[in-house]
Amino acid sequence: MSRWPHHRLFNPKPTELGCYNLIYQVWNLLADSEAIGTENERDEQKERGMAVQKSYIGGEKAAVARTRRAQPDTTALVVLCLATVAVFSNMYATQPILPVLGHEFDISPSVAGLSVSVMVQAIAVSAIFYGFLSDRIGRRQVIIGSTLALCVPTLLCALSPNFIFLLVCRVGQGLAIPGFIAITLAYIHEEFPGRRGVAVGWYTTASVMGGFSGRFQGGLMTDFFNWRLAFFSFVVIDVAAGLALWKYLPASQNFFSHTSSTLNKQARRGLAWAGLVACLKNRRLLGAYLLGLCIFFAFIGLFTYLPYYLEGPPFNLSTLLVSFIFVVYLIGMISGPLCGRFSAEVGRFKVMAGGIGLMIGGVGLTWVAWLPIIFAGLLLLCAGMFAVQATTNAFIGDNVGAGQGFGSAVSLYQMFFYVGGSLGGFVPGLLWQSGGWSLVVGSCVGALGLALAAVYWLCR
Repeated sequence: MSRWPHHRLFNPKPTELGCYNLIYQVWNLLADSEAIGTENERDEQKERGMAVQKSYIGGEKAAVARTRRAQPDTTALVVLCLATVAVFSNMYATQPILPVLGHEFDISPSVAGLSVSVMVQAIAVSAIFYGFLSDRIGRRQVIIGSTLALCVPTLLCALSPNFIFLLVCRVGQGLAIPGFIAITLAYIHEEFPGRRGVAVGWYTTASVMGGFSGRFQGGLMTDFFNWRLAFFSFVVIDVAAGLALWKYLPASQNFFSHTSSTLNKQARRGLAWAGLVACLKNRRLLGAYLLGLCIFFAFIGLFTYLPYYLEGPPFNLSTLLVSFIFVVYLIGMISGPLCGRFSAEVGRFKVMAGGIGLMIGGVGLTWVAWLPIIFAGLLLLCAGMFAVQATTNAFIGDNVGAGQGFGSAVSLYQMFFYVGGSLGGFVPGLLWQSGGWSLVVGSCVGALGLALAAVYWLCR
């Protein structure tokens, strides 16, 4: 409302002047009061705006603080990594001692290789079950329960009266292990959102250390004592890992259980299956699954039958010296975390393709019958393998879409990954018996070629 104009809109008559002055005063009085009210409203709005801004800033800081509090501390990550070393060491315990098992039980190399492949196959079959289970009851419960359950079949392995019983116990190990390895990745993705890259890198490093320690510990204990005491030593570290997880691993803060929803049981089951199917329909995730299958076929196939190659002519190495060859695994402690971070800058696709190229070159070098060249080839193979593995884990986290839970996505990857490993633990053994090391190398190179095709056609 503006003030009355100072210029005259008309020339009032003398009798109208009093009335005009009254209207003029009343009009200006209302205008002044409205201006004062408007100014007060503006002040109030400004104060409210400042209060909202302060409230927003305070809420943002509080949200950040809650996020920081929600993330487990470093102790939890360290315990997870140490438990990863313990669990992974069980997987490859028999690889360096396959010739010893062959002599004791009077079995062929391909049959002895079943001690690796049946366990890996059990991991592949049960991995998806743990994805469903952890989506329902929680990550922590599955991680701790499966680690403690692993102690039972490991103890029975040490008491095996024959090879069939040993295979059954290795299957038992394979049924327990994915409850840790698959769900730990899901736990890391959910509980370390601000440090996901670092946490996945440390997990990959721990898995590398576990793969090395299992092979080295198994070979060392067998060479100095016997293979049964080797399994007893794995029982000790499994028990220690399970108890440490129970004491120091915090409950999930960013996990949503299907059982906590208002949906009925049938609807929750349908939701879980829909998430599983959605993961398989995701082109990039499917490419990652096929990639995992092929690279682990090559990796397991080469390392499973490497002891037979190196313990025969012209090398004639002992079980202990063959165990020392597995020190090449340790390069993965560098290549895995570095490439996990590097892939965030240059792109996951380039690192995965480059890592597979390194693996192909490394496998090819093992065809040369000279120990230094074989050692260099194994270094390249391990560097490429763990670079691809760390990057693929991050790639899966990047490409999980709506309706595709981390538990299902990671469990599917683990299933494909270990299906490849189970085939790699058996098929190259048949080739070794029929055509020697050249056929083993050829099968591994072929599998890596398929992995490279999956990256180019599906993961881009």
